[in-house]
Amino acid sequence: MDWSAFFRSTVEPVLAYQPGLREEQIREIAQTDAIYKLSSNESPLPPFPSALAAMSEQLLTLNEYPDGSAHELTQLLAWHYEVAPEQIMLGNGSNELLDLIAETCLQAGDNVVFGWPSFVVYQSAAMLGGAEFRQIPLCPDGAYDLDALLAAIDAHTKIVFICTPNNPTGNVVSHAGLERFLDAVPAHVLVVIDAAYEEFIDEEEAPDAAKPLVYFDGQRPYVVLKTFSKMYALAGIRCGFGLAPAILVEMVHKVREPFNVNTIAQAAARASLEDVAERAYRRALNTKGRSRLQSCFAALGLKYHPSQANFVWVEVPDATATFDELLRRGIIVRPFAGANGLRVTVGDAAGVSATIAAFEDIFGQGRG
Repeated sequence: MDWSAFFRSTVEPVLAYQPGLREEQIREIAQTDAIYKLSSNESPLPPFPSALAAMSEQLLTLNEYPDGSAHELTQLLAWHYEVAPEQIMLGNGSNELLDLIAETCLQAGDNVVFGWPSFVVYQSAAMLGGAEFRQIPLCPDGAYDLDALLAAIDAHTKIVFICTPNNPTGNVVSHAGLERFLDAVPAHVLVVIDAAYEEFIDEEEAPDAAKPLVYFDGQRPYVVLKTFSKMYALAGIRCGFGLAPAILVEMVHKVREPFNVNTIAQAAARASLEDVAERAYRRALNTKGRSRLQSCFAALGLKYHPSQANFVWVEVPDATATFDELLRRGIIVRPFAGANGLRVTVGDAAGVSATIAAFEDIFGQGRG
């Protein structure tokens, strides 16, 4: 049986997304009962208490379809970010919105430009759309090289993806850099800012970090995507949103599933968005844990990129060997093919302490 005739030619070369290892997958490998999953940039804390209460209230309504327009959440987001409701798009995580934008906009002959290493979905979205993708190396400090992105744009470029803070390096784009980029980018290019980790930015540490929403006017081809999966600890129910020109939102509605954001997710997102105090508390906890990790890496002589996200990228002599050593110590991190580095999510206080102890055990006392 020749199955190839059944499939679109753009699908075969795409690599399926590989999630990070789970705790149960390494039980036989780990030499400890305490296992910390620090590979997926998940919150180490449960959802906000206000979100848990809101979700509980919706359980008896799950016999009904969700609100397909997510009216209440859309209105709240529009009010919160001071935009029109028709400029809000919602998705099953911001990951889905990346795919929907690509599906809506891309066709054969187009190309997509983004920094690398960065979020792998930019590549797969381009490939599924039949477009060429251009991976532009990051700056030495791990941030997006906006000048190099501009140089890679041509008449066939349809989308530029910019991730800030960048996954996996944690670096941010500056205000001045983003302003220069937006002034110079051609009008035929859709700029999509992936700001999934923006809530973790410590303004005292990174006062010049760009706030992508500041540049949204609803007119030019410019989109900002965000998520409730990271800071808001709602990864398990998937809810992302974007600010985009109304015409693009209208077109995305034509290709998205009718009920792509479920009832529980809508309720939890509404409650979380309004809980300003909890968000500030969790940002402070993340900043403290991130600083502890970075101080550890510095003391061990390991190069790392100063991060503004809920993870830290650290370079090691042998990423594969270090990854395996960490697994034996119950620490699950994220390796990247072809890179001698590891992405380490900031865990809770116990997780950070366990991670520091593991790195000190591997690289301390001259062993690195």
